Amino acid sequence: VQESLLESLDEKKREALVRLTSDRRGLALHLKEREGAEGAGQELAAPQSVSVGGVIDYSRCPKRFYWTSVRPLPRFSGPAARIGTEIHSWIERRSSGQGQLLELDDAPDLTSEELADQPSKVDRLRQAFLASRFAGKVPLFAERAFLLRMEGFAVSGRIDAVFGGSVEAPWEIVDWKTGKRPAADDPLAGLQLELYGLACIEVWGKRAEDLTLTYLYLAGGEEVSHPMGDPDEVRARVSESLRSIGAGAFDPIPGAWCHHCDFLSFCEAGRAWVGREG
Repeated sequence: VQESLLESLDEKKREALVRLTSDRRGLALHLKEREGAEGAGQELAAPQSVSVGGVIDYSRCPKRFYWTSVRPLPRFSGPAARIGTEIHSWIERRSSGQGQLLELDDAPDLTSEELADQPSKVDRLRQAFLASRFAGKVPLFAERAFLLRMEGFAVSGRIDAVFGGSVEAPWEIVDWKTGKRPAADDPLAGLQLELYGLACIEVWGKRAEDLTLTYLYLAGGEEVSHPMGDPDEVRARVSESLRSIGAGAFDPIPGAWCHHCDFLSFCEAGRAWVGREG
């Protein structure tokens, strides 16, 4: 749990949150130990379906994917995730014609503890969306679900918004981001939208040259757009990860992301990296 969040809570709530976090970590550690005792010599079957987020998780750190999707351990859903869900729901309702029912100062569906760190964060994110070029547009599709068949897996995803004059016209695929913009050299920064673009090509028959991929980073009011790349390269890249999942390759890949990983407390490789790199 972030220290800034703990410091913003009164003593009673702080103790309750620390206790809850400790209990969940203890349970996760117990399950991990039991896995080691029971799983010796046994192979766990890889999941037959993988989400787009799961593909990205695996590409970042196979062990994180393992503890999320293959042998799930308890995770702590913090304020950032809840705020992200709230903002996505708010944008979706506005886009579906319910905007007149949603005033900017409507109270978000979040607890006081979740908003304690930054009380005005939800308002700032909403204001950033309203200041963007998308606020006055009606998407062709919103929260559009899809399913791709690749390497014996079903890859599922949900596109935040598709903008275009018609089904036949060029499309702009948009994903709303409430977190910080990733580093420019992050090799996985564009993978989510590239998979969305691949879905538009293979499921809805779009041409790569008719697709623009856009991230809107609400926290900083930044927009990052680029044309769809080579779909064959995207498919090959994702297929490699899926084949590795099928082969049961789940060795950890420690890095800067370990700082924010739910499983750091019982990941030896992650703790070693954090201790070494700081």
